[in-house]
Amino acid sequence: MNENERKEYVNSLFAIYPACRKLVFDTFDKKKYGITRTQQVIMLTLNVNGTLTMSGLASKINTSNEQATRAVAQLVDKGFIERMHDSSNRRVIKIRLTDEAKTFVEQIKKEMHEDFIEKFSVLSDEEMRQLADATKIIAEMFSKILF
Repeated sequence: MNENERKEYVNSLFAIYPACRKLVFDTFDKKKYGITRTQQVIMLTLNVNGTLTMSGLASKINTSNEQATRAVAQLVDKGFIERMHDSSNRRVIKIRLTDEAKTFVEQIKKEMHEDFIEKFSVLSDEEMRQLADATKIIAEMFSKILF
């Protein structure tokens, strides 16, 4: 792949990013759960990753430790996240979703699934297969790049 093709690909990511955010956040926002975008990202990230340290979470969601800490504190107050001290180093705080939050996230994911199916209904079966294949490949490549 030459330099121009790589630049073209990077430009396509700039187009995809807002569309992906819109797909995910429209379901949260439409339901008016009173959860900020940062809190939404935190909950989805913890749902995928399980238990994380505060700095690990901040790194995964690409925000400052301070912003992550504020958002997590609000989620703790809502009963969605629990904090635990690391047994080997009490200064390290680990966080995870509560059972209530896991149930909540599963409900949101169900609603997202329904919304996505409706939005994707404009695609033919072949287009949907192509999108599914491309998404799987992109997810695999991003895992190599980011993790």
